[in-house]
Amino acid sequence: MDAHRRNARPVGAALVAARVGLLPICAFAAAHLALAASALAAAAPVRESEGREIRRNPQALANEDVAESPSDVNTLYYDLQFTQDEVRRLHGLVEELNHRIDRLESEQRERYIELDQRLLELRTGGGVVPPGEDVASDSNAAAAPVPVTEYEAYNVAIELVNTARPLPASEQRPQYQRAMGLFREIIKDYPNGEYTANAFYWIGQLHFALKEYEDARAMFTQVEALYDDHPKVPDALYKLGETYNVLGDTARAREYLNRVINDFPASTAAGLARKYLAELR
Repeated sequence: MDAHRRNARPVGAALVAARVGLLPICAFAAAHLALAASALAAAAPVRESEGREIRRNPQALANEDVAESPSDVNTLYYDLQFTQDEVRRLHGLVEELNHRIDRLESEQRERYIELDQRLLELRTGGGVVPPGEDVASDSNAAAAPVPVTEYEAYNVAIELVNTARPLPASEQRPQYQRAMGLFREIIKDYPNGEYTANAFYWIGQLHFALKEYEDARAMFTQVEALYDDHPKVPDALYKLGETYNVLGDTARAREYLNRVINDFPASTAAGLARKYLAELR
């Protein structure tokens, strides 16, 4: 019996040793089998009994995204670099456009100032003598003023207004005042002219913009009183409603706004009056 046990020990030890030596191999094989099973499970979509594909676990998808291949990482890096370059390019373009806008505004201001000066010279008969021509020596000869049309004077005034609009308030005031001076000259020189009613209206608009509301009211009232059939009347009535509201007379404001709506229902001013009236209510 003892001999049998002694013979069995080497055999048992050998089996144990063999099993211990096989453990790493079995573990390696089991791991590969598990990976293979996972790959097959990922490759072959599981379907419900109705035949619809079940979406994979979002966490698994997130894990797959993390484990990007080197080529995917390189692609993402390239995209990031491209986006940064594009942002820098667009930033430079914006700076260039802002510079161009500033330059154009400056050129436009200079142009309108030059036009205003030219108009003044035409009115006074001044100007530069063309090369090759002598100034008349006759002391009795006076320079004949070059005629300026109502249209030219009106255009210069409107250009001054348009140029002043984008300027800061401190720079708007002197330019608006110059424009008002030109509009007043139109009223004086062309009392029955084509643009006289417009001149009254624009003086009112500029007073309103400068918060000189009583002066604005007086000008808009002139349009209503003197030019009842002029296309500017609906606009003047609307502005009267707006002006009275700013002055605190809401009842008069509603009166003028309703006049625009009732007397000129198809006008642009009527649409503005409806919106303004709705806000008052």
